Amino acid sequence: MTRRVALLRGVNVGGAGKLPMAGFRALLQGLGFARVETLIQSGNAVFQADEEATALEAAIRDAIGRHYGFAPEVFLRSASEMAAAATDHPFAGAEGKAVHVFFLREAPVLDEAALRLAAAPGDAWAVAPGRVTVFLPAGIGRSRLAERLARQLPAHTARNLNTVAKLAAMAAG
Repeated sequence: MTRRVALLRGVNVGGAGKLPMAGFRALLQGLGFARVETLIQSGNAVFQADEEATALEAAIRDAIGRHYGFAPEVFLRSASEMAAAATDHPFAGAEGKAVHVFFLREAPVLDEAALRLAAAPGDAWAVAPGRVTVFLPAGIGRSRLAERLARQLPAHTARNLNTVAKLAAMAAG
């Protein structure tokens, strides 16, 4: 069976999009997935399944919709794709909370000039297949670059590098 990482968009600790991780684990096990684990309360899971990724994404999204009343975007990555997201970028050595990975379904078309205008000193980004990695030394919370980038990207979800590294380690195990 293939080890996979599920990243959900729009899952929150409270309010709209609330998805208890114990319930999420049970839901994934009910879909027949093996070795199901979750990480933090924001829609991250690691599991084993052999079906094709697009079919798995739809099955997970639809099952959450039936059980919890909302159907978040689901982004699946293989263990090797998560390992690459954690290490294959030009921001090695940067503090993990200053680096964020935006996971995508399709290649972005970026307005580089607009991104440069929005970037604060030290901000940077790198595009790789299936993701855009950004370095935001002042943080993501008030970053004009992150805001502008998110508006330019097709469907996506983002995680900080600390979370990406933890998920990559879980998927490797």
